[in-house]
Amino acid sequence: MAADNATYALELRDLRKSFGKTEIIRGANLAVAPGERVAIIGPNGAGKSTLFNLISGRFAPTSGDVILNGQRINGLAPYEINRKGLSRSFQITNIFPKLSVFENLRCGVLWSMGYKYTFLRFLSNLHDANERAKQLMEMIKLDKKRDTLAMNLTYA
Repeated sequence: MAADNATYALELRDLRKSFGKTEIIRGANLAVAPGERVAIIGPNGAGKSTLFNLISGRFAPTSGDVILNGQRINGLAPYEINRKGLSRSFQITNIFPKLSVFENLRCGVLWSMGYKYTFLRFLSNLHDANERAKQLMEMIKLDKKRDTLAMNLTYA
């Protein structure tokens, strides 16, 4: 590991987490360069979720450090860590099965664009939200499935 922390997008230094007398994470070390992709693999019960909970701020480490872009983020709330550029997503799908792929994406876009839920607007008239949903659909390569009902897609 280089001495210059800023060279790493994410660094774990001797990260440990115990619940009572049970030590779950026993000195994890990791250095991830900007743009590098890393996978954390292991069997059920190996501590993968606990490690992600430590990195994302959901759990505080018992000892050790989590460093994001050269800044120690231990003790920060998840929303504070998110504002520094690191976010976590969960492996939970929340779709509207009887809406199309496009309609599902548009639902996600509406809130992020500041639209609140209302029955007084026609969604087809929200050109900015429709355009953003179209962009996202193309970006994730689902544009050919635009009108497919979400329940007819495979999980992957």
